[in-house]
Amino acid sequence: MIAELGLAKLIAAGGGMVSGIALLAGMTGGAQHAAVSAQPDQRAAAVCSYVPDGTVRRDHQPKIVSKVGLSREQAANAQAIVDVATDLNLPRRAAVIGIATALQESDLKDGVVGDNGQAHGIFQQHPQHGWGTHAQVTDPNYAARTFYKRLIKVGKWDTRPLTEAAQAVQRSAFPDAYAKHEPHAEKIVAALTMTPEASSTSRPTSPKDGRPITGDDPPRLTSHDRATISDSIEAAASLGIPREAVVDDLAATLRRAAPQAEGEGLDSGDHKHQAEQLVTSLTKKLCAKLSALATKTKDLPGEIVRDVATITGRALKAVTAALDQRGVKYSWGGGGPSGPSYGIGRGASTKGFDCSGLTEYAWAKAGLGIGGTTYEQVKSGSHIPRSQVKAGDLVFYETNSGIPGPDHVGLAINNKEMVNAPHTGAVVRVDSIDRNGYSTAIRPN
Repeated sequence: MIAELGLAKLIAAGGGMVSGIALLAGMTGGAQHAAVSAQPDQRAAAVCSYVPDGTVRRDHQPKIVSKVGLSREQAANAQAIVDVATDLNLPRRAAVIGIATALQESDLKDGVVGDNGQAHGIFQQHPQHGWGTHAQVTDPNYAARTFYKRLIKVGKWDTRPLTEAAQAVQRSAFPDAYAKHEPHAEKIVAALTMTPEASSTSRPTSPKDGRPITGDDPPRLTSHDRATISDSIEAAASLGIPREAVVDDLAATLRRAAPQAEGEGLDSGDHKHQAEQLVTSLTKKLCAKLSALATKTKDLPGEIVRDVATITGRALKAVTAALDQRGVKYSWGGGGPSGPSYGIGRGASTKGFDCSGLTEYAWAKAGLGIGGTTYEQVKSGSHIPRSQVKAGDLVFYETNSGIPGPDHVGLAINNKEMVNAPHTGAVVRVDSIDRNGYSTAIRPN
């Protein structure tokens, strides 16, 4: 397995892409790299130019998904299941099992409640059985991640019949029910992995064992190796380095690492093929992520856009999820992990977010439950001095001296601005952090 090769260590030691690209950037392309990196639309265009011709980009997927009979809600949940499998570097088979399971359990719909009110979310997970809180199991990304973590512990899960693998995780009263959804799940995954033709065309096989190899099933990487190579691809694209040069460089890195992996037995053609797979797989993911980021920041001031472009990890997911809700109406008591909802009291007739509903939603999209009220959220992490506030931090305010504890919260974009659901009659928007009543800041953990 490539995970055994220690690619990140080899690359960092000067054996691959990072060292070569960093050297080139420092000598000739540093200014260009910095300029492109500061603009999400330019970053997206540069990286997407590496996506091989003939693949289907994410902005065309609604048309593809409609061909497999999904509603917009179902398509979004299916996409979450596929994306989490990709994030965990699992093979395509995992996504097929995940989709088939969710089709049986909830028909890929968020609001399904089963088992006498005890099972929730697209996988019908039970909070009382250790799957997570209600807020977590009703978040599609969290639910999918938890499903996969249990799936990969099932012996030979990737070669067993689908219904056996799914049942080993779900423990359903109807153990044979999952199998009927496998053909539909295959079609959905084919559509959402941007290669709908893949399941109907012949595939190249591995010289070693004859198993099919596709861009959808790249060699496995550790998360550290994947992040290292993704960063290198992004840097190379921003510098205008040809895609073929990146593939050749990665293939050379794989060849140098190969002696460390006993029994691999791959020749130079195999390394080139693996490198091609990895660049294709990681570039598709980067292209989709950066394209979404460019869309969410296109009308923001340049300074904020540049700051957003530097955010990484969970904070990036939280901030972009919140930015994507700009323009949604404020609703007292509204919103939560699944998105905007009708509130209570004066918010009962408005579908939207209140302040803590927005921040709960944003961090749920990043896979973290922080509670649904300001009183819970102020206890959800570590206190941060005002001068050290950064993207993803929760910033709290006390605007009513008659109520103990913070009564308002926003999500920091940088040290100056936050995404905010301010008050009835307003919409989710970007506001200054420095306003009356500032109380404290929390970094969720």
